[in-house]
Amino acid sequence: MTPAAASLEDLYDALDNDAPLDIDRVEDQRLYVADLHKTEGPSPVEELIFQIKRNKTPGAWYFTGHRGVGKSTELRRVAHELRAAGHVAVVADMGEYLNLAEEISIELLLLTMMAALSEEVERLSGGDPLVRGYFTRLKDYFARTQVEVPELTAAVDAAGAKASVKAVLKNNPTLREKVVGAVRESLGTFSDDVEAFADEMVQYLRKGKPERKVVLILDSLERLRFGGVGADKRYEAIQRTFDTYAEHLKFKSLNVVYSIPPYLPHLVPKLGSYFGVNVCTLPHVKVFERPRLGDGTPRLFAPGVALMKECLLKRYPPLDQTVDPALTQRMIQASSGSPREFFRLMRTLCTKAILSGETVPMRNPRWAQAAEQELRNEMPLAEADIHWLKKVRTSNGTGLDKIENLSSLARLFDSGLILGYRNSEDWCDVHWLLRDEVDASQLSEP
Repeated sequence: MTPAAASLEDLYDALDNDAPLDIDRVEDQRLYVADLHKTEGPSPVEELIFQIKRNKTPGAWYFTGHRGVGKSTELRRVAHELRAAGHVAVVADMGEYLNLAEEISIELLLLTMMAALSEEVERLSGGDPLVRGYFTRLKDYFARTQVEVPELTAAVDAAGAKASVKAVLKNNPTLREKVVGAVRESLGTFSDDVEAFADEMVQYLRKGKPERKVVLILDSLERLRFGGVGADKRYEAIQRTFDTYAEHLKFKSLNVVYSIPPYLPHLVPKLGSYFGVNVCTLPHVKVFERPRLGDGTPRLFAPGVALMKECLLKRYPPLDQTVDPALTQRMIQASSGSPREFFRLMRTLCTKAILSGETVPMRNPRWAQAAEQELRNEMPLAEADIHWLKKVRTSNGTGLDKIENLSSLARLFDSGLILGYRNSEDWCDVHWLLRDEVDASQLSEP
């Protein structure tokens, strides 16, 4: 007999997962699945937490992963673990400070991250008047260096000492360009001033406890992406910001975790070497075994499938009484190990089943197939894409042949056509829903 609690409508409601889990909140803690990204040995997140805690001097780390794998949730877990150990950890959503569709630069990144730190310190301090806002300091910096940006002075004076970057810079591109251009003329001097401001904030947050670490976690930078005319130039700017100018991203007293686009470590294999650490890469949940060379046949990895299912069971316990477990597993497979895509597929399945009058437990594979097709329609394949993806299938690498194709690789990563996994090492594969088409293609090399 079907339990009264089993309901497709209730399952649909449980699949609302737009916001990342915040482990500081008790209601989110019960939804968190530990070891979701753990395959062999410790998870990348555990390694990151360990390094931050144990480092005797402040450090910098790069953190990356594809959209939908749980990066924002895991970064909040990092902050939670650090706070539990007595440290200060702040998470700043850089999407609130930057237009992530515009070209990034080291100057703009330093400006906005200090503004984010300033606002977080103000929030943590409860508006302590001793905490001086970053834009007041920036105004003073220009005065000391005899650089005139009257628009900034007017903006700060109008908004007060706590002027917000969200209002002053993000929504005023003309002013932003003037400020960035002004500091670009003397990057070394500006970087020193940023260092001094960061140290000022750290000393305030330590409150006389030198053993206390202060960690700034910059979320959402991995969403930097571009298309159309000028995309190549903008992708090169990303590489330049996080590689060429990495020396400006490490501080003497402040620990920083930077989220970065997932394709960047593949383009710069030793990207984290300047910081003395590896890039922390959050892979897709391991729902497939790595294919053997020359054999593209997928083999499901049962522990990973079970962990994906647990993500939903925590939100909706009567899952198996509502949807046939075989259909749930099919949706996990179709998601290629992305929790966000899994939830979206299940929500589409529920929508179609509810509107078609299906009863529970729902066993009709038609709706699973329809959900797969809707996701598949979002990933159209051009002929050039198929050539590229065939290389990925045979090598389990990125398929990148020359640096000039950087923007194409970034597009394939951003659109989810190429996905990242990890066993004992990182490897790539094509999205599950595209593999048959790619493998069956008889297109010859261009």
